[in-house]
Amino acid sequence: MEFLTQLQIIPTVVAVQELQVHDAIDFAMRVRSEVFPMMDHTRLPVDFEQFREHYMDSDDAIFLVAMMGDAGIVGSIGILPYDGRIEAVEGRYAAQSAAEIVKCYVDPAYRRYGIGSMLVRELENAVKDMHYTTLYLHTHRFLPGAVDFWKRQGFTVIAEQDDDWQTVHMDKFTRK
Repeated sequence: MEFLTQLQIIPTVVAVQELQVHDAIDFAMRVRSEVFPMMDHTRLPVDFEQFREHYMDSDDAIFLVAMMGDAGIVGSIGILPYDGRIEAVEGRYAAQSAAEIVKCYVDPAYRRYGIGSMLVRELENAVKDMHYTTLYLHTHRFLPGAVDFWKRQGFTVIAEQDDDWQTVHMDKFTRK
């Protein structure tokens, strides 16, 4: 794990357990508010309002966190069944074949140490036991390094939207 040489402790990536739900939501919402200050953060997203139902009680979803000793949670990533809601990729995926990567965040103080790549690798390992053939995500050009990060993880740009959000849609086949 050479890429983590500057960290004193190597993070561990684990599926969120019951006692970590509150801390995982707090972490993701804190980083989300820093990354997307233009959004309304007074209300939790539906998947966080119903965290257990969406991530813990479902065989086709998971939420992982990167833990660092006393620092606690320093990263997060989740996967949910893709629901077909995004017009830019409408019709691209057969029903229930794609999973959507959500809430991939790394604490700004811990970026550039490979934690994001660790989260993606662990997520891909978890997905191997699920029925998905494709991982889908969207990111934004205004997020420094985001598109290049996902390209390094093996994702391909499939569509871009020239709007205020500068949304970039990407995917990667999981098998076959």
